[in-house]
Amino acid sequence: MRVIVSVFIWLLPIVTFAQNIGIGTSIPNSKAILDLTSTSRVFLPPRMTDVQMNAISSPPYGSLIYNTDLHQFMGYIKSHTTKTLLGGTTTVNKWLPLNTGPKMLAWGVVDSFGNEINGSENYSVTWDGYGNGSASTTNNWYKLTIASNKFFKDSMLLMVTAVGNGSWDQAIAVGELLEGTIQRATIKFTDVSRIANNFTLEASRRRSNFYFVLYDLRKDPF
Repeated sequence: MRVIVSVFIWLLPIVTFAQNIGIGTSIPNSKAILDLTSTSRVFLPPRMTDVQMNAISSPPYGSLIYNTDLHQFMGYIKSHTTKTLLGGTTTVNKWLPLNTGPKMLAWGVVDSFGNEINGSENYSVTWDGYGNGSASTTNNWYKLTIASNKFFKDSMLLMVTAVGNGSWDQAIAVGELLEGTIQRATIKFTDVSRIANNFTLEASRRRSNFYFVLYDLRKDPF
């Protein structure tokens, strides 16, 4: 008992009088309750899966973790989104990415023949037209398929930019294509300077690579 009381008395001044705590520094910043200082080590928050994160009951606002399924930092934030339930409307608080703007669904760098140069791992681009086993009278567009996500032109933003020699001659348009249960995006990527010559010829159709980024613009995309 004497040992326990002695330890408690020894710790008491620290708990009672410490205004802030420094780790890696003997002079913590006076504006910080906890000052972590290092030039060779990092701050590592809790890492957990999506299931583990959502299993936490009523986490306090401001909670921070790294989600190993989504590969991004998540914070528990008071949401402005509301849901109508029996008996009235309630605010739906939730875990959200620290970047709470539009959700990026996919991005990529694609060459003129639909080959991926770089990008995320959840999409595919195919050319539907002449030079791909199709007749010259078919659609002549790129079909963008996003794994696990349908494309809706009224609630998503697909940004496409032509890059490379002759990119200033490219005209780009985006559409929506339903094939069975798959909702795809279509990209018209046309070399306007050569349409008059022969649009159906591959050499006349495309000269540049293109970049694309697809965002979900819904109010509550996560």
